[in-house]
Amino acid sequence: MNAAAAVALIGGLILGAAIVTPAVRRSGLGPWHPAIAWLTLHVVFFCIGSLVLALDGRPGPAIWLAGTMVAFGIGVAASDRLATHRTPAAVSSEPAPPSALRWPAVAVLAGLGVALLLPTLATFGLPFLVDDITGARSQIAGIIVQPLRVAVPALALGLILAANGDGRGRWLGVLAVGGLIGAELLLASRYLAAELVATCVVGMGLAGRSVGARRLVGLALAAVVAFGAIQIGRAYDQAAGREVAFAVERTVSRVIMVQPRTMEAIQLAFPAEEPFLGGLGWLRRLGPAIGRPDIPNLGYWIYPRLFPDQVTAGYAAPGLIGEAWANLGPAGLALFVLLGIISERLGALIARTRRSPANVIAGALAVVFVARTHALGLNGLIILVVLVVLWRIAAGGGLRASGRELAAVARWRT
Repeated sequence: MNAAAAVALIGGLILGAAIVTPAVRRSGLGPWHPAIAWLTLHVVFFCIGSLVLALDGRPGPAIWLAGTMVAFGIGVAASDRLATHRTPAAVSSEPAPPSALRWPAVAVLAGLGVALLLPTLATFGLPFLVDDITGARSQIAGIIVQPLRVAVPALALGLILAANGDGRGRWLGVLAVGGLIGAELLLASRYLAAELVATCVVGMGLAGRSVGARRLVGLALAAVVAFGAIQIGRAYDQAAGREVAFAVERTVSRVIMVQPRTMEAIQLAFPAEEPFLGGLGWLRRLGPAIGRPDIPNLGYWIYPRLFPDQVTAGYAAPGLIGEAWANLGPAGLALFVLLGIISERLGALIARTRRSPANVIAGALAVVFVARTHALGLNGLIILVVLVVLWRIAAGGGLRASGRELAAVARWRT
């Protein structure tokens, strides 16, 4: 048992949450602020498992996580203080005008996201309906799936926001979104469906729609059931005869423990076995051009250390937190200060521009992807943010209506 690491983790979480609170209150976004979303997902996917490891005498992930949460909070607080000092009262009282949502563009972009996957699906089949679910699912990765991650959740949230206030309109919206979730579940992908639901929940919150505790609990239970069902389907040869127990074990392993164990494996490898990558882990594809063709893909490289008995190669998402350590070591804390600054500015921008559906959708996607850095790396985050901006330009008719707000946020004037 390493009680000191456990105390540091809990203290880091409390301190991180405390120092972001003024920024969250000033924005008026409440629980939908990017900083709250980031902390929440790191508590779910990192804190509990890291605490378990610390109590088992393995303190590395807990100590590193505590440091990242405090560094993130410092970035949020520093950015908020600067904005508070520089914001003129006149600017803070003028919200951005609405931006109309262009439905033809929304539909076309969602269609393009699906179309990019069609050649893969034609070759390997629809993952949940073929014998080798894991093999087919592993092909739905990389750049071809990124537009889908943006365009389909955007379509789902747009349908919810556009639903009429009467019962019929709401039910039509729910049925349409349910169909999109079902389609993504056929891809045997946990994270695609989860991101879609999360985008809808965050978007409703940003739009001022009542989400409600009962709905959130219901969604959480539905997510757990769907997650377990996908686990059983993807490895039914191991689950046969003990489906419920297998689903519970796999869910705990994949949700609570896999990220801390991945972080621990990275810490054990760097720098004891391999020198810190010095930022080259984010420039892997440029390796041959700079004389470093051996730069590893961190997720694939670390996977055998986590699952040495598994024959099929897999990917263990290191997330930004793992990439920061592998590339920079303790100096990687500076990356989370920067992420905190970006999150605070993103929150300020969303607060200023969320009167229109196009801005709400783009803001919800951005919040979800920032929060998802528990498993999403730096390059993946950059790609998704660029796609969100492109989606906003196409579906919202450009950025002219929000240009003044963008400039004010970039200059810490709001």
